[in-house]
Amino acid sequence: MSTTEAAATTEADDDANASSLAPPRSTSLFAAPQPRAVDDYAGYRALSAPAVVSLVIGAISIVALLDFWALKAIPALGVIAAVAAIVQIRNRPEELTGLKQAKLGLALCGFFLIGSSAYAIVTHQLEVPEGYERISYGLLKNPDDNMQHVAPPAALELDGKRVFIKGYMFPPAHETGVTKFVLCRDNGDCCFGGQPPPCDMIFVDLQEGLDTTYNRRLRHVAGTFRVAKNDKNDVGKQVLYRLDADYIK
Repeated sequence: MSTTEAAATTEADDDANASSLAPPRSTSLFAAPQPRAVDDYAGYRALSAPAVVSLVIGAISIVALLDFWALKAIPALGVIAAVAAIVQIRNRPEELTGLKQAKLGLALCGFFLIGSSAYAIVTHQLEVPEGYERISYGLLKNPDDNMQHVAPPAALELDGKRVFIKGYMFPPAHETGVTKFVLCRDNGDCCFGGQPPPCDMIFVDLQEGLDTTYNRRLRHVAGTFRVAKNDKNDVGKQVLYRLDADYIK
């Protein structure tokens, strides 16, 4: 036998011995999985939780367009979550992913935050009919808590002026064809059987040709403001203020 053939035979014998010493590989479906090399996980990165949160909040931030300022907090929280996610991912790029989701969440939340705020400001400016002055219930409240049944000077100055105010209808005796009702500051007091304080109620008398239907939405009312107690028999409430309204929405 030549030297070359002897060397080949020895190498083949060594491979056979190594194969016989190696543990058998199982082909059973129920066999325990073979251990994975550590390097196989080197490319794995977790999805950033704040990125997912910002994207979800961005999807529901459309509710911020509703006429309720507290809802603007929803996209604001989404912006905070998105910024936190971006900072987190950039600080730990080898561990976290989700930068695209965070940027999309930031875009959605930013759009609805800015858009809803601008819409609310414009609506606030345009909702008052021409020739009317916007007033608030704060002007109608007496600063002395012991004199809540007495109109304050600020309310007396409004007597006879054309004003615009928003509020909620106290449930009337019938729901359609309503021409007289009490406007309340808080829908909780008026809609759930509470008794609003006198400064938070205005007796509204719609002028001839106007009527409305009862609902629990925020109402816009304008007319001539009066400081005078109304006969309780009209609406079943003793009130300090009256509005002879020629506009309601």
